Amino acid sequence: MSDYDRVRVGALKLKGNKSLFKADKKKKKAKKGESSKTDPDKIANGGFWRVLEELDLKGGTNIAFEYGDFSRCYISAMDNGKFTLGGPHREGEGPSPEEIFTLIKTPDDPKISLRTGYGKYIGVDAEGSLVGVAEAIGARERFQLVFEDGKSAIQSASSNMFISMKPTSEGYIAVASKTAKDDEMINVRTDCEKVGPVDWRTEEDKKGAKDCESAYVKMYQHSKVALKDRHISVDLKDRASVRRAQEEGNLHELLLERRAKTKSDKYC
Repeated sequence: MSDYDRVRVGALKLKGNKSLFKADKKKKKAKKGESSKTDPDKIANGGFWRVLEELDLKGGTNIAFEYGDFSRCYISAMDNGKFTLGGPHREGEGPSPEEIFTLIKTPDDPKISLRTGYGKYIGVDAEGSLVGVAEAIGARERFQLVFEDGKSAIQSASSNMFISMKPTSEGYIAVASKTAKDDEMINVRTDCEKVGPVDWRTEEDKKGAKDCESAYVKMYQHSKVALKDRHISVDLKDRASVRRAQEEGNLHELLLERRAKTKSDKYC
């Protein structure tokens, strides 16, 4: 028997200095916490979670459109350029490749465009049918996602008509409804990584009331303003109004007004 036959096979065990494993323990706790917060609806749909607001939409990500009755039936692209409603999926199964589209969107534009797996852009033809035949994005290939009271619908930017999930007599998806009723309710789903709400404010706006105002004064007030022995119609120690303006979104207007009242005539 060779020496290798007497070797005990198993994981390498280290002794002492347990602090080396603190990072691993933290990772395990984090994973355990993540698993406890997992969305059951996301699991039931194969990792595709439901988008409830525009801020969750990211350009370049996968997106799918489920019938609003949660039947796991998705809009499906056909090889003839038309669209139909696919069959129901089993629990835990995500949409099929022909039911997954690429979202085209910029952060500062509420309108979106969509590209199929065939490399064509989705639009609306003259007859009001949903088609995916365009090589480039035009006015007919622009859509608006409408979110309200936990529900969502898709509206064409060119015709203002809503996409209906109820197929026509020919079995195709049409964009011909003036109002968003039950058949126009669509669950927008994506499998991209979900992140918390994005804070678009500048670093100056995120500071406390006193530091925020001081930062803007230093940024824009290049000449020193003498306040001694002058009557100022604004209370410069009033931080509550600055904090309130930060919450209400009119911070810049308030700071501009306060600064104008402290300047002497020769600087105006």
